[in-house]
Amino acid sequence: MISWLKNRFMTKDSAIKQVRPVSPFFDVGFHGDEYLLKLANHLAANTKAFIETGANVGSTLAYVARVHPSLRCLSCEPDSSAHEAAMKNAGKYPNVFLLHGTSQEFISYLDKNEEWVFAEACMFWLDAHGYGFEWPLKKELEFITQKFKTGYILIDDFKVPGQERFGYDQYQEQICSYDYIKGVLNPAKTYQLYYPTYQDKTSKHHSLRGWGLLVFGHDDFSIPGQVADKVERVL
Repeated sequence: MISWLKNRFMTKDSAIKQVRPVSPFFDVGFHGDEYLLKLANHLAANTKAFIETGANVGSTLAYVARVHPSLRCLSCEPDSSAHEAAMKNAGKYPNVFLLHGTSQEFISYLDKNEEWVFAEACMFWLDAHGYGFEWPLKKELEFITQKFKTGYILIDDFKVPGQERFGYDQYQEQICSYDYIKGVLNPAKTYQLYYPTYQDKTSKHHSLRGWGLLVFGHDDFSIPGQVADKVERVL
């Protein structure tokens, strides 16, 4: 996650549990990254549902729900304090559903209660992998590429190879990268992978954070012209 967040740990019954601080709320999503926002808004305008893992205090969730009121926005947050804040910030929008639970529980909820999304064009924002221990990222991607017909998957805090100016998440042997997740992708589908290439810092709130866009089921997809020179296809 973003650099100013610090991990805190506590030991109970010989098991290590992790508590994360609640981040500030911003009225803009996707780290406030100008180019990522343009891309995300283009994707959102061509989908029926926005599916997020790791709402934190709801900055991105509230932004998408407000800017795209016809879009069904589904998310989750396991931390009680963050979930409470996210409900205040994003839960007020009628197109929002926010589960108080882990990404793994969220996947189960979708499978049992929101089957309609599997056949629809969906945009994903995967952001539940920044606090160590068992990351759900592989399970999320395995589920998405198995169950959904199509998808625009934005992965936050992703390593951009050869471009170290973009921050990314790492915990012990886990690096949030394509090498980390490629083995769980449904091999029956064909994928496009895009990375950012820009040099300039475009956010008022954050330093540059890496991201990746994984596309499947949209063979005619191309990066919109307004950010075409800021993104490159590598797969």
